[in-house]
Amino acid sequence: MQWESSLDELESALATVLRLLADRATVGDVARRSGYDLPPASWSLLEHLAARGALRVSDIAACHGVDISSVTPRLKRLETAGLVTRSRLPTDARAFLISITDEGVHALESVHAARRDILKQALDGIDAAQLAVATGVLSRVAHRLAVEPAQPA
Repeated sequence: MQWESSLDELESALATVLRLLADRATVGDVARRSGYDLPPASWSLLEHLAARGALRVSDIAACHGVDISSVTPRLKRLETAGLVTRSRLPTDARAFLISITDEGVHALESVHAARRDILKQALDGIDAAQLAVATGVLSRVAHRLAVEPAQPA
């Protein structure tokens, strides 16, 4: 029973943190601190490219569970900003590979630093041992969600 109650509290806390991180005020704060003003979906695309390397537009769309027509305008904005580059696929002249640029990597590093600053303020007064335990738990949850997609109950 205690475990279920703690799970309920964890789920609620994570939902609140995710909502606050995506909140317009927080996104604006990250933009001011980092010097890059992009919507969260664009950062997600950059994170994806940084982690996986160059990908076809169709692969990016599939990984995000959206149609190509939904991801293309975001990619064009990132390309215009110099954060990604597009090149023809050598084996298929109709297809493009999208790659993160050095500026895109720098932008991600700046956003990560801004988020860390925000987290540092929010974690003021938490001791290192508590932070290490929380980090371990959240890292394990993230890893499992990434490699073991949720199954219907």
